[in-house]
Amino acid sequence: MATHQRAGEITYSHISGLTYKFRIITYTYTPSSADRPAIEVFWGDGSSAIIDRIGKTNLANNISLNEYVAEHTFPSAGNFSITFEDPNRNAGIVNIPNSVNIPFFIETVININPFLGGNSSPVLLNPPIDNGCTQVPYYHNPGAYDPDGDSLSYSLITCRGFEGEDVPGYSMPTTSNIFEIDPITGELTWDSPITAGEYNIAILIKEWRSGIMIGSVVRDMQITIAPCDNVPPEIITITDTCVIAGDTLSFEVIATDANSSLVSLSASGLPMNLSHKPATFHRASGTPPIFSFFIWDTDCKHVRTTPYSVLFKAQDNGPQVNLTSYKTVTIRVIAPAPEGLVATPIANIIELEWDQHFCSEIKGYYIYKRRNSNPFVPEYCETGLAPERGYQLIGTNEGHGNTTFTDDGTVMPLYHGNEYCYRIVAFFADGSESIVSEEVCAYIKNDAPLITHVDVESTSAGEGAVWVRWTNPPELDTVIFPGPYFEYHIFRATSENPSYEMIGSTTSLQDTSYQDFLLNTQELTYYYKVELWTLLNDSLVFIECSDAASSVFIDIASRDRALTLSWSENVPWNNEHYFIYRYNAETEQFDSIAMTSLRSYTDRELENGQEYCYYIISEGAYYLPDTLFPLLNRSQIRCAVPYDNTPPDVPTVTITTDCEVVEIEWVFPDEESYADVKTYYIHYKPTYNTDFAIVDSFSNDGSLCYPYPCYHTIYNAGVITGCFALSAIDSNGNHSALTEVTCFEYDRCLQYRLPNVFTPNDDNVNDIYIPFPYANVQKIDMVIYDRWGLAVFKTTDPDINWDGINQFTKRKSPDGPYYYVCDVFVPTLAGETIIQLVGSITLLRGKQ
Repeated sequence: MATHQRAGEITYSHISGLTYKFRIITYTYTPSSADRPAIEVFWGDGSSAIIDRIGKTNLANNISLNEYVAEHTFPSAGNFSITFEDPNRNAGIVNIPNSVNIPFFIETVININPFLGGNSSPVLLNPPIDNGCTQVPYYHNPGAYDPDGDSLSYSLITCRGFEGEDVPGYSMPTTSNIFEIDPITGELTWDSPITAGEYNIAILIKEWRSGIMIGSVVRDMQITIAPCDNVPPEIITITDTCVIAGDTLSFEVIATDANSSLVSLSASGLPMNLSHKPATFHRASGTPPIFSFFIWDTDCKHVRTTPYSVLFKAQDNGPQVNLTSYKTVTIRVIAPAPEGLVATPIANIIELEWDQHFCSEIKGYYIYKRRNSNPFVPEYCETGLAPERGYQLIGTNEGHGNTTFTDDGTVMPLYHGNEYCYRIVAFFADGSESIVSEEVCAYIKNDAPLITHVDVESTSAGEGAVWVRWTNPPELDTVIFPGPYFEYHIFRATSENPSYEMIGSTTSLQDTSYQDFLLNTQELTYYYKVELWTLLNDSLVFIECSDAASSVFIDIASRDRALTLSWSENVPWNNEHYFIYRYNAETEQFDSIAMTSLRSYTDRELENGQEYCYYIISEGAYYLPDTLFPLLNRSQIRCAVPYDNTPPDVPTVTITTDCEVVEIEWVFPDEESYADVKTYYIHYKPTYNTDFAIVDSFSNDGSLCYPYPCYHTIYNAGVITGCFALSAIDSNGNHSALTEVTCFEYDRCLQYRLPNVFTPNDDNVNDIYIPFPYANVQKIDMVIYDRWGLAVFKTTDPDINWDGINQFTKRKSPDGPYYYVCDVFVPTLAGETIIQLVGSITLLRGKQ
């Protein structure tokens, strides 16, 4: 009498604060006397409510739609599971054994997080009751859209029953080919049903915001498959597209059907449900082919990061079953490019300005820059500015009207004689970005001295030397500064003291070098600037200052039988190659051992404990007319000793259990990795939230394994629930990272089950009351009572071992029924939990 539930789901919308409005819909068997004018819903916060039905609609095929609505205020932020359970499902569901005795259970999860803002669940536009044909592909789509613009993902899960547990014996519908759901569009494909009948499936729809899951809805739906020779209609339209805000998107949708006389074509999705300038699609019906147009007059309020989905649905009038086809078109509404960008060089800075963006809704602007032009045109639907375009983000302006920017070279230096190019991207509060602006470029006049060399001539802690050279300004304005008297002033700073101080001068345009002595080139990087002055009206007048240039400075990191050299420099020219030199003790000379375009190099196959010395020569150029090429500059000499400070490699592991022992198998990519290990450690933690502890260790005999995997068995593992990992240490004490972690949940092994009879008659057969074979339990709290409710036995031993003797009177307990309450303390990955077992035991001694 209570078998009636077919399908349903729970959705909600945010009212304010911690208050939400929930809508529970169910589809039931109309003739059933088990009507539900009210239902009980559990809110997941320890409370529940009886909710009255606000409407019941009787549909075709003995199906009724029931709707229940209620508001609930949660006590605080957090994760809450809203559930509804009702006995029972309808009889005869093919993929749910004994469905007539299986409760119907649906769940929706809400994550109330003040940092993520309010949230409403997805809206599901297509009903969870559908039909299909045997041997014909079946398609379904929930037609879900998210009113908050959150991303949705879809997956198939097991239907659930009593207290939310998976339905025993549940199986996905049998198919001749595939049964799957598209995780992005939500389109379910069943190709093809084999057996006629009613099937239930559950679709889990998750909401994502900023990479965080903020809620989920489970739809439990029923599909009726019947024998028929119909085929579904076909939908023909565009693939995914985009539209610039302010433009109108219009495209045709066609539905055809080879064997039906009537087809209907409709559309659903958020664009048609917007309160501001919604899209339109007029439902069409008639003899195929039929068509209609999707039209959307977009504007800037429609711009968002997540694409919009429009679901087109075509349904025929098949003689036995009406078949349906779906097609999802995703639409991105993107903002147009900023316009009117102008770059103006003023002395050694560049001023940018541009027009206010077409969209007043923007939050601000990103300013990008690169040296020299990249006049690319953005690809179709391309927004933002990808790193591979070669631009660097140098600033962010907040506000729609904030349309000027001064580039003073703070983020990315401005060097004389170079062209710098800029682009602007508008951005929105949700992270959406506009199309990038057109490129504009500006040139910094080359009217300053050009430093060409900062060359370390000798390395010492106090007697080092650096040779500095420069060229005259290529674009010196001789009308303003006719000369003939000029002076160069040389300034120096160090990595230890970044303030520049004057260290020397020259009195001729022909004197363009300076040797700097008594320096600590061994430990410090040196920076130089050169100022040009002239005599004008009997006074020294500053003309311009060069761009700063530094020496090349090496650092060396020791490794096992290797040294990794890295170096840095800050120069206004482009260094394209670096030559690495190493000292040769036999020839007492430095040999060139490598060339690289990177700023690092690893010298391998060295002897641990032996000292090696290096220096670098950088090769570069300004790539300006009438400048020197190549520019070669030496670093300081740096020495280091390699030693083994590298931990062993992390092997690939496979960890398994048979509920008695834990087996660990691991493999390295090469024999050298096996040989590097001295000792292995096994790490274990009982729950997700506890720390790992070492529970076992063993010496390496891995060299015997290669090229095959190695094995180790943990005996007497006790509780299997928990997480296991492997690590290794070498002979120098270097400890590797943990391998991939493998976790076993409590239900991986045998459950704790109790028999209902035993015979303590001293025949050595079934004389002791013990549980069935079990694992993963180390403690219980059990009391056995006689028929009058008096305790006869208590224990915390999971093996129980009751011999039928009354523990309190020390007498044999008589034949008959006994009753027990047994709390089983079960370790789970979330922590210890208690499972209570209640049952009866029949004690049979027989004739003594």
